[in-house]
Amino acid sequence: MKILFLAQCYAPEEVSAAVLITELAQDLAARGHQVSVATIAPNYPYGRVYAGYRNRLYQVEMLNGVSLVRTWSYISPHKTFWRRLLLQGTYCATALYGGLLAGKPDVLVSYSPPLPLGLTAWLLSALWQVPWVLQVMDLFPEAAVAAGYLQNPSVIALFSKMATFQYRRAAHISLIAEAFRQNLLSKNVPAARISLIPVWADPEFIRPLPKDNLFRRQQGLDGKFVVLYAGTIGHTSCLEDVLDAADNLRGLPEVCFVLIGEGLKKAGLQAAARQRGLDNVRFLPFQPRETFAQVLAAADVSLVTLNASAAGSSLPSKVFNSMASARPILAVAPPESELARLVLTAGCGAVVPPDRPAEMADQVRRFQQNPQQCAEMGRRGREQLEQRYGRRGCVDRYEQMLYEQAYQNQPLFSS
Repeated sequence: MKILFLAQCYAPEEVSAAVLITELAQDLAARGHQVSVATIAPNYPYGRVYAGYRNRLYQVEMLNGVSLVRTWSYISPHKTFWRRLLLQGTYCATALYGGLLAGKPDVLVSYSPPLPLGLTAWLLSALWQVPWVLQVMDLFPEAAVAAGYLQNPSVIALFSKMATFQYRRAAHISLIAEAFRQNLLSKNVPAARISLIPVWADPEFIRPLPKDNLFRRQQGLDGKFVVLYAGTIGHTSCLEDVLDAADNLRGLPEVCFVLIGEGLKKAGLQAAARQRGLDNVRFLPFQPRETFAQVLAAADVSLVTLNASAAGSSLPSKVFNSMASARPILAVAPPESELARLVLTAGCGAVVPPDRPAEMADQVRRFQQNPQQCAEMGRRGREQLEQRYGRRGCVDRYEQMLYEQAYQNQPLFSS
């Protein structure tokens, strides 16, 4: 089977959303499929092209069995709305010729966001007369509105129409959360055209490791009770609650919040933490992927957050990495969110609604006072990850779905 992916990010060196498409493409190539990805020069999360790459009109490389067709796009370290829009817009335009030069596939897959990339995929699928699968990682424009990126009613209406057009034209739609499926069903998308394949973590790469490790020692965290957040520090992360909770926990100097990542709100949070003298909050940049398992293992509690406005349109993929590391999860999320449902159903942590930092602080105290309960929650999370959200099983389901679309619903695996 010849598969072409359209994905803005493809950079296995970083801990980011790019890792999922990278793992999927490499696994499918290892299974004998011919896999190509039309993408841009790697630059996430700092908006600077990686060493060894150039932002050219067209370049091709083979990486772990995957053919990467990289095209030019506007790349900037500044994350303003218009610069982000220009990045996405230029990529969606150049992905058209990048996809054409990659060659006709048996099945085409585009990732959303960015939402306009679906228009490029639709055009390519129409030119080639091949099925197009729309992979939805966040519901747009709902997620962009929740993140504060979209506020103009006319622009929101335009993107809503764009999304509806894509839902109607895609041969199939792959979703990562049940809440997303309910959203599309409410928009009259037929259930038969929807697959629910969750985000995954690799239980062989991210595995339970000793808490006392090199990362802890390097960061001076020996003897600390570490509440660790690793991911994008953006509008939907509601990390302001962390500062208030840390203020509440000043009387427990052994408790330390460690926030790892980059994003639009990082500088403001750092400034606020300094102004308030919060020595129990530390900010670190993204860590190298080869140390990621060790970083997660250094936590006593893994923090995963989602603000109220994003409850129905986003599911932070970091929750699966936390489950793989066998650490209890403190989910700061609306009770009705997919994130809260997942954590409570798996029994792998506790949920606190956003904007309740006192409750968050109380829950941290309870975690600290109950190490056996923490260990049991971590064990249950790891067990659920292996059973339902492991890399191999999810890639199996994805391969089956693509095969059925490419070959008119012929099953790849016999029942």
